[in-house]
Formats: sequence, structure tokens, C-alpha cells
Amino acid sequence: DAIDASDELTPLGHHLAELPVDARLGKMMLYGAMFSCLDPVLTIAAGVGFRSPFVSPMDKRDEADEAKRKIAGHGATSDHLTLVRAYAGWIRAKARGRGFERDFLAKTFLSAQTLRQISEMRQQYVELLDQIGFLRS
Repeated sequence: DAIDASDELTPLGHHLAELPVDARLGKMMLYGAMFSCLDPVLTIAAGVGFRSPFVSPMDKRDEADEAKRKIAGHGATSDHLTLVRAYAGWIRAKARGRGFERDFLAKTFLSAQTLRQISEMRQQYVELLDQIGFLRS
């Protein structure tokens, strides 16, 4: 908890107070850093603030739904984990070159603009965590 029984800030509360984000997102990022799972947590936290990167054109709705199911994986029911997988796939495709990125986006029905916004927000979160001394150099 961020506040103890005496209504005083706990150590967690002090860290949360330094982050200009919703307390739930801040807590998620702090715990992600503490438990060495910050990368997917940053994607989820950043993705919460934007529309879904999955686009669903009227004339290709079935194809778009199938692409999203493939990214999610068999039996997956978590939109957050699907977002993490989609983002990671985009990063891998982007690293291989512009053509690979374009093909990946077309095949998966993902919005490059939304993924870029998520990427920028992730970077801002990293900078915030670094400023409050929560990241190891």
C-alpha cells in the first residue's frame, strides 16, 4: 500500500508520488522494475493510454480478427499479453528493415502510428523511472 495506518506515505507511496502517472500504472511499473519484468510492463502501461493498435477494416474484419488470434496464441484471453506480443513482433520486424516492418504491419493489421506512440510513451516511462533512481545503470 502507498499509505500506512497512520495516513503516512510508505516507501512505495514516496516512489509513486514522484511519478506523474495514475497510481495503478505507477505501481505496475515500479513492481515491473523490482521483479525484472519491466519490458512487457512498459508496453502494457503505455498501451493503456492509447487506442488498440489492431485495426479492423470493414471489408477485412475476419482476416483482422484471425491475425489478432494468431498473435495472441492458442487459448490466449489476455488483451494485455496480446498487445505485448504484437509490440514485440513489430520491434523485431522493424529491426530487420522497413520492408519487413511494412509486411508485418499489413499481415497483422497493426497501426504503425499507434505502435510508435506506444514506443514513445514507453521511453518516457523509462526516463521517469530513471529520474527517480529506479533503474540500474
